[in-house]
Amino acid sequence: MPASAGEVLFLEGDPCERVIELRRGIARGVSISADGERQVTAFFFPGDQIGLPIAEAYRFTAEAVTELGYVCHSRQSWSEALIRSCREQGGLLSSICAEQDPIFRRGIIIGRHGVLVRICAFLRSIIDRLPVTPEGDLVFPLPQIDIAGYLATAPESVCRGFRQLRESGIIAVPGRDRLTILDRSAIVRIASGACQRSF
Repeated sequence: MPASAGEVLFLEGDPCERVIELRRGIARGVSISADGERQVTAFFFPGDQIGLPIAEAYRFTAEAVTELGYVCHSRQSWSEALIRSCREQGGLLSSICAEQDPIFRRGIIIGRHGVLVRICAFLRSIIDRLPVTPEGDLVFPLPQIDIAGYLATAPESVCRGFRQLRESGIIAVPGRDRLTILDRSAIVRIASGACQRSF
């Protein structure tokens, strides 16, 4: 099934009746805090299954960041497949981990000190999952406002952080929705907090 950018796949709090298996594109998980603040809790990529029926209601809202291609599984069919999988090889258990991992990882990332450290930790966590153009650039369609929501900071801070990385020769932005990693080892070092004082 297709979905347009911005389309809602399911809403937080709705009955958990179907599982979305992404085949193409990027989706985001969004939660609204008690004071009405919109929080991006996770990004999901092709191969991920989201909306898993491990609770009676969806725990976040799922939205398309880009155009999507996906398959819908009913709660019953997914649960039956999980039981079969556990009996045979446990293959579907990895899909549960895959949905929980980006949410868990976000907590680790935003717990780090410094916006630049968070940005690099975020990049490190997703660059191997982004599509690559024939020229070798990463397809990077994530809006800065989403990245800011994910990193619990202001969009202006994200903009400054990416500018620092460009000016330092660590990344390049060859065009809209494109990103080139020029120095991956520097991203890893900054993400660990090892070079924060250099920036």
